[in-house]
Amino acid sequence: MSNEIVFDPIKWTPREIVLQTNVAPIVTANSRVMRKIQSLQKSPVKLSLQFNREIEVSGEGLALALSTLCGKTFETIRFGFDLPESTREDIAHWTESDVEVSGTADKEMRELSGTVLNFSGGFDSLAAHYLLPEDHKLVSLDFGGRFGRERKFFRDFSPLEVQTNLVQTSLRKHSWSFIGMGSLLSMNDFKAKYCTFGSIIESTGFKRKTAHEKGFTFPPFASAGMQSAPTTQGISEVGTSLVIAENAPELIEPSLKSLASPGEEKLFRKWALAKFALEQVGRPIPFGEVQCPSAPHYEFGQRLVIDLTAMMVASLGREDIAVQLVRGLTSEIIRDSKTMSFEFMFKADKRMYANYPKELMPALEEGLKRAGLDWYSAKDREDVKVFREYWQARAQK
Repeated sequence: MSNEIVFDPIKWTPREIVLQTNVAPIVTANSRVMRKIQSLQKSPVKLSLQFNREIEVSGEGLALALSTLCGKTFETIRFGFDLPESTREDIAHWTESDVEVSGTADKEMRELSGTVLNFSGGFDSLAAHYLLPEDHKLVSLDFGGRFGRERKFFRDFSPLEVQTNLVQTSLRKHSWSFIGMGSLLSMNDFKAKYCTFGSIIESTGFKRKTAHEKGFTFPPFASAGMQSAPTTQGISEVGTSLVIAENAPELIEPSLKSLASPGEEKLFRKWALAKFALEQVGRPIPFGEVQCPSAPHYEFGQRLVIDLTAMMVASLGREDIAVQLVRGLTSEIIRDSKTMSFEFMFKADKRMYANYPKELMPALEEGLKRAGLDWYSAKDREDVKVFREYWQARAQK
């Protein structure tokens, strides 16, 4: 573990928070001159959080949000502001750090209701938006730079925006949970009972008894009183495409363009998924072609989600597209793909919703039904097993 991380507020208003840290700046520039200039900068990073409207950020919410930048990396975390003792203990427990604060504050009591969705505007969070009750709240992180394309799209949904220089620092690498910072910063305003992210079933590797399936809520969000509501955890990337096509087909193309630049692997793969998913169910294709990468970025066996896409596309008779998605997609793998059924990609696994909040379930079930996503059958579960075992055997070669 590193020794200590410090967060001292030097500005704290309803529209902006700036914290002095003891973190050294990182070199991010492309040009040699700018890299040299950045490497000579010795002043520690000032972490900036700016909001597109006024919100009340409590010490509790700020500390929990900042804890997502720490993970289990530091021996000591020092917050230069007051904090409720129970919150300090929660952060110390999950980060396994000594947590020091300026003083003790009273714990604020909040009556919780509704859901907050951490919204990037990509396919997965966009699908979650249409599977939640209408009264849910949206919060989006604006990282600037190359992520500006996301901002251009998600602003159409009028979310609470948190503009931050986080990705220009090393603080983003300690825990995945930083992507939920906005939910924690807004906990006093939204008073959300549930929080959700756009995670999909491929992210589990099709494993059972995952944390989401068990209803586990990651500690910072649990400390804020929220319960995890993994809205898209039981559907695939194909499923997210079908949900969007049902609710807002005109948004597929701008959402695609917000994902990545022309020629990037991510954009091409998502385009292929959406195109062939919609073709397979007889829906019109409301978007044009995209530029394919000059060469596939990954080798078969490295990323399950990419290999699954390639094999599904190959099974549909489009080997020409499949081989542009991943290197090492041999004629043998293409042949084997055509012996498998990928119908499960067009369905939802109800087992992933065993602990989903009951009050959110009607909107989810109605949304899946409208999009034509039935629940897995016993055959679908067997087909998933066949694919997973095949992929694991190939990946180990």
